[in-house]
Amino acid sequence: MKKSIFIAAFILLLVVGWIGSGQITNVNAQDDTSENSQGTVEATETVTIEDNGNKVEIQEFNFSQIDQSIELQGQTTHNKKIDVKSETTGNITNISFKRGDKVSKGDELIKISTENRIELLNSAKKDLERLNKELELNEKNKINRLSQNKELIKLYEIEFASAKQLIDKGLSSKSKLSLASFNLANARSDQEDILINFESQQSSIEAQIANVKSQLKNIELDISNTQINSPFSGIISDKMVEESEYITPGNVMFTIIDLNPIKIQGYLSEFDVNKVSLGTKAVIENTNGIKKNGVISFISPSAETSTRTFEITIEAENADLSFKSGITTKITIAGSELKAHKIPPSILTLQDDGTVGVKAVNDENIVIFYPTTSVKDTIDGIWVSGLPDKVNLIVTGQEYVAVGESVTN
Repeated sequence: MKKSIFIAAFILLLVVGWIGSGQITNVNAQDDTSENSQGTVEATETVTIEDNGNKVEIQEFNFSQIDQSIELQGQTTHNKKIDVKSETTGNITNISFKRGDKVSKGDELIKISTENRIELLNSAKKDLERLNKELELNEKNKINRLSQNKELIKLYEIEFASAKQLIDKGLSSKSKLSLASFNLANARSDQEDILINFESQQSSIEAQIANVKSQLKNIELDISNTQINSPFSGIISDKMVEESEYITPGNVMFTIIDLNPIKIQGYLSEFDVNKVSLGTKAVIENTNGIKKNGVISFISPSAETSTRTFEITIEAENADLSFKSGITTKITIAGSELKAHKIPPSILTLQDDGTVGVKAVNDENIVIFYPTTSVKDTIDGIWVSGLPDKVNLIVTGQEYVAVGESVTN
């Protein structure tokens, strides 16, 4: 019985001694830097010191150069996509493409029957020609009539003057003067009637000409709509009609997609959105490992309500059409290198004024405070900036010491 008690007491002493030795010194190595960082963090010794009975641990941290590139997932989308619709009626007489064909801007893709549009066009042209001749003839008649009227007015003016002279000499009666005056007044009145009549005819003919020109323009436009050309260079993704099919305005005939440039849609966090701007370069990579260089062409001015992220669009040259629409893509936005330290998140502390930082010990063993800025989160720590290249940070017990206090071994 006494032997068992002795063995148990001996084991207890061993356990207590082992735990105590761990509290005195503990040698640790700082974690390796992340994949995007350059340089290594040297292994440092963690020293336990005591201040007024409170134990704190201090560990040395060295800086590393880290790459601030932003990586995120995106999805490709087309540059342009439209459904081409019919703007006229008729039977399709020819289709010169198949689904999946590459077409260039202006290529004739579909031909629709012209029906009686050519006859209507010729008839409208003849009407326009006839009306233009009527307008010219009306102008000539007006000039002739006005010329005749002017000559008549001159004749009546002479008759009136002669009659007046004869009356003044007592050689004629007043009736002849009255007749001459009446004829002159009628001639002058006829001049006004001639002007009004011919101007009215001119207005009527001009209105008819305008109406025929409008009809002619509509017929020509309708004829042009019987030939369907590609609105831009792209790929025919869908074909909805067949030859001999009768179509009406609004019928969708085919869908065309433009993939050059290719657009990539992604979402940036609140933390990263201010690190980029329009024109910032980016590298995109699809699941097959094909990479392309692009630039940011759009940054949303407002965040998504549910995710608090900002939509961005990247455009990249895609003449070889190696990037299709709707595929998942890796986006890497280039960033500059920055000096930073990887530390445990648990040692971050908050000052009374709300400043986030860490407590450290200087060469005189005085507790000091360094404000920090978070740079990047990783699984095994957080990267922060704002610290000296080499710094002794309090990793345990920072809540027990105040800035300005002196700590001793």
